[in-house]
Amino acid sequence: MTALLEATGLIRRWGGLTAVDRVDVSVAQGSLHGLIGPNGAGKTTLVNMITGVDRIDDGRVRFQGDDVTGLASHRLASKGMARTFQTSQLFEDESVIDNVMAGRHGHIRYRFPHTLFYTPRVVREERGHRTEVYAVLRELDLAEDAHRQVAELSYGRRRLVELARAIASQPTLLVLDEPAAGLPGSDVDVLGDVLRRLRDSGYTILVIEHNIGLLMTICDRMTVLSEGKVIADGVPAVVRESPEVIEAYLGRNDDA
Repeated sequence: MTALLEATGLIRRWGGLTAVDRVDVSVAQGSLHGLIGPNGAGKTTLVNMITGVDRIDDGRVRFQGDDVTGLASHRLASKGMARTFQTSQLFEDESVIDNVMAGRHGHIRYRFPHTLFYTPRVVREERGHRTEVYAVLRELDLAEDAHRQVAELSYGRRRLVELARAIASQPTLLVLDEPAAGLPGSDVDVLGDVLRRLRDSGYTILVIEHNIGLLMTICDRMTVLSEGKVIADGVPAVVRESPEVIEAYLGRNDDA
């Protein structure tokens, strides 16, 4: 499969600490790729580097064949890279549909004076954007919540709203930072079904997660970090049996 995202030799240093140490990651187009590792493994730092949130001290990032190393997050977003975060970035007092509409900002074509006078062009474009947003809400089973305030939703539903807003930007790559964090088991199952459906409908997804069981059941490929280095990369069945992965999560058995 063709690589949509390729990161090679990425390094990030914090003073005397190397948080990410010569990491290579390749995400195939149309795949669901998991990034896992124990606490402090460097997962979020790595994704922050790839998505333009944090600087890259060394190494290269290629996206859709272009070198995008060091580009700011807003420029990567304009190229089709959408990102969610561990902590909520939603507008709690706004409706679900208004939150998801915010994901369409990169597709708005009208400018002043249309915005000042709310011209017919604005009306037409907003109607089109809302049609697109409703399609996303239906895809994630959120249509019935469209006009509810985000603050009224359960935590699991809010996480889906964040995902919907990212999808509304019509990304080429979805980067999800611990979407299952804090979810009860039933909501984790729903999330897994949603991510599989998105992959099957053509999205490419890179997801960071602590929930190994979730990723083992939904991912096409996984990359495992420990202490800033890649210790395993491959299909879930192979990663699961890796001695390095078992040791990273369970600790060394000195009696063995």
